[in-house]
Amino acid sequence: MRCELSGVAGWHKTSLIDFPGTVSTVLFFSGCNLRCPYCHNPHVVNAQAADEIDSSAIWSFLEKRRNVIDGIVLSGGEPTLHACCASAAAGMRELGFRVKLDTNGLLPDMIGKIAPEYLALDIKTSPRLYKTYCKSPYEDIEERLVRSLAIVKTMGANAEVRITCAPEVVSREIISELVPLIAGVSQVFLQPMQNTVPLLDPAFADKPLIPPQEIEQFREILAPHVGRCDIRGS
Repeated sequence: MRCELSGVAGWHKTSLIDFPGTVSTVLFFSGCNLRCPYCHNPHVVNAQAADEIDSSAIWSFLEKRRNVIDGIVLSGGEPTLHACCASAAAGMRELGFRVKLDTNGLLPDMIGKIAPEYLALDIKTSPRLYKTYCKSPYEDIEERLVRSLAIVKTMGANAEVRITCAPEVVSREIISELVPLIAGVSQVFLQPMQNTVPLLDPAFADKPLIPPQEIEQFREILAPHVGRCDIRGS
């Protein structure tokens, strides 16, 4: 079932790393309901309609490559802002693909509608600091995250929580605040912030990165409360 894939502003046709254990194609949907200063996809977040990739080209590619590619990653920006993602996921499954969703978890109803086979949820900071650091338009951040994390917890090894260790945005105190929220998650991955790529706030690249030994301390705080806690990209 083809549907109009609106808002696709980037496309990585073949990936071996974005969907665990799966050869995938990655669709980057434009726009976001947060403005994290360290976001490394500013071109996607700020994309205009003129930058969108033709929907028919994507579906034609998927139909031709269905014997080579096993999964589709819906990423962004924030894909759950686009209503088409739910029907697109259903259509992709009809073609035999598994669907992975990358999301910030602030629209839990859309996560339920997309019903991904694999879910990667990014926790940015303590819920009380989303407005400060990420310019959140929502007041009920914790409630939204609790609902999305409930989905993560039911999915076991088919879901993960990711935390980008950005200076100021994440600290030992903040990690400790997150423990009750993410306790019981099967997989948590800490990832150092990238500062060698364009960021949404270019000035943020000048901030001193969190040292590896401090990120290891974050891991030690979280590890007793989750199934697995690893550091990526160290």
